Amino acid sequence: MLRLQSITLRPFRSADTEFFASMASDERVTRFIGHGRPWDRQTINACVQESLHPEPLHTVGASRWFLATEANTEVGLVFCTRQETCVELGYWVSPDQWGRGVGGAMLDRTLISIPKIYGITKFSARVAPDNTVSARLLTSRGFRLEKRDDKLEYYILD
Repeated sequence: MLRLQSITLRPFRSADTEFFASMASDERVTRFIGHGRPWDRQTINACVQESLHPEPLHTVGASRWFLATEANTEVGLVFCTRQETCVELGYWVSPDQWGRGVGGAMLDRTLISIPKIYGITKFSARVAPDNTVSARLLTSRGFRLEKRDDKLEYYILD
């Protein structure tokens, strides 16, 4: 397992677009995200542009993206969006890094860093029902399943 200290988060930059695009176009990553299919370049570019021009942090819907690195190597992305009463978290781990504990280390770093940025300590996450790895990761960090429907499970950490 990775140690928390080995993962760093920094704000997403335009130069990170190709790393994001590599994951957004990889069916192994996208099978649990959105419509379950790889993203086209137009969607990727639109998301990147939106991330580079974020709304003020106090605004509901204000989103921030963070690149996760280990020893200066890109290992994943963290997405955070202000909701009414919490910050919704999302994370993507590069398939090359799967099985090493990167997702857990990224989530641990996020739970330490994000309250300082948003000033909120309550978190939520949405997970596809088939994504048992992500569900286990969240529950092992204290998230609890709040509700589920046909498409998503909703987790909360107070």
